[in-house]
Amino acid sequence: MSKPNYSMTALQTFSVVTKVLNFSKAAQVLNISPSAVSHQMKLLESQLGMSLFHRKSKGVMLTDTAKQLAKQINKGFELIDSGVGAATQTESVQRLVLAVVPSLLENWLIPRLNDFYDCFPNIELQLIAADQLVDFNQHHIHGHLHFGHGQQTEVECVFMAHEYVYPVGAPNYVGEINALSTFLAYHSGVEDAPSNMSWKIWFESQGLDLPKQLNYRRFSQVSHTLTAAKYGQGIALGWHHIATGLLGDGTLVRLPYKAIQLPFSYHLMMPKDVAKRPLMQQVSHWLKSQFACTHPAVEQLQRGDIPKGAE
Repeated sequence: MSKPNYSMTALQTFSVVTKVLNFSKAAQVLNISPSAVSHQMKLLESQLGMSLFHRKSKGVMLTDTAKQLAKQINKGFELIDSGVGAATQTESVQRLVLAVVPSLLENWLIPRLNDFYDCFPNIELQLIAADQLVDFNQHHIHGHLHFGHGQQTEVECVFMAHEYVYPVGAPNYVGEINALSTFLAYHSGVEDAPSNMSWKIWFESQGLDLPKQLNYRRFSQVSHTLTAAKYGQGIALGWHHIATGLLGDGTLVRLPYKAIQLPFSYHLMMPKDVAKRPLMQQVSHWLKSQFACTHPAVEQLQRGDIPKGAE
């Protein structure tokens, strides 16, 4: 029995519709008429023998079956785009897509990219900011520099570095921490909530009493708290690897308290087949070497010593 001959044009139109959930908007993307989009969707529904949409006044909703189909169809077109892109690139250029924790990407990785390009001149690098671990089955991403427990069994996990927190502030703002009243707080997401260090937990870990007058200013990213601290808006709990650049240039200074190691760590997560590629092994080694450059001795951090250049 021969397999049904599905229309590739209809499948491509369906892929676009699943992303915008509106026939008129899909028509604009595809540069065709809305009636042509409607015709293609009716054709696909006829070929599949099922309904794909719930019609609404201002668009459409996918049926449960259509949602499952959309995942596979969109993945297929991503693979096609990737294959065409790889075929049209020069043989000497390799494309690498990395997802990175947003604050680490902004404050730690981007300042090191000149060294990366020197080490890998034939790599075309695309960076994507992502907190939650990406679904490698749905997106054409080679690796994710991720902050977590690193215990996912379905992907390859390479440990990069532990993370530590300690209080930091602008040079003209710091003083006795019990005398300060404005504290900048990072409100973590579900993904890394178990690893978040609140000010309450930090004061308890230091054997200190919380100041009676507290003014919290909350942000959704660690880097946002550091930026606010840079402008003298309060004291932040600096994550060591993310704060190291601002400490190094004197924009922020570290208060002399011992650092606390977070339960989660940085890992490079990769599909198992991708992890075996020599290029990814080289990139993994480069990332680990860069973490080592911003990782003073654990004993020094936990004693609360101020590293040279971070005073």
